Amino acid sequence: MLFGKKKKEDKEQVIENKEENSNQKDPEKSEKDIQTNIKEKLTRGWIQVNFIFEVIGKPADYVEESLKNLLDVLEKEKNAIVIKREQRPSEVYEETLFSTFAEVTILIENLRRFMNIVFDYMPSSIEIVEPQEIKVKYADLNLVMNELANNLHRNDLEMKKIQFERNFLSRKLEELNSKLRETKEKKEENSENK
Repeated sequence: MLFGKKKKEDKEQVIENKEENSNQKDPEKSEKDIQTNIKEKLTRGWIQVNFIFEVIGKPADYVEESLKNLLDVLEKEKNAIVIKREQRPSEVYEETLFSTFAEVTILIENLRRFMNIVFDYMPSSIEIVEPQEIKVKYADLNLVMNELANNLHRNDLEMKKIQFERNFLSRKLEELNSKLRETKEKKEENSENK
């Protein structure tokens, strides 16, 4: 059984290779097929979106590699197809940092998936290209809004946690500072009394 499965996989690979080779020979045909596929998906309710993703940090090669890795992960997302991606080389940003960005066009299956990608990858810019109007069922909108509320609550909880920790550490630092002052004053008093 395994041998038969292996043969079938080999045949599928040969077919894929032939398709790739034929597309390489006729780039107009492959571009036409891609455009037809895009139009077909848009008629089934998919959304075409342009995103800009930006990374700032240092060193320059790390910034570029980080953005490349983000885009590689994005290309593996289910129910989303990266149509085009263009990454720019990094440039100096505020003296010691570097910045790079990528323009990415993606087909996304539905509004819910679109929202998840926005929250997971936090693009700097979003532009819905197609369709001109999006019709949404109330059940889908309920899901999207509940996920939005869930993400907002989670972020709010994290912010409150960080504020609590900051306030706690600030109080501890003040206590330590007071104890240091007291110790310093006692030492000065002892040295004066001697």
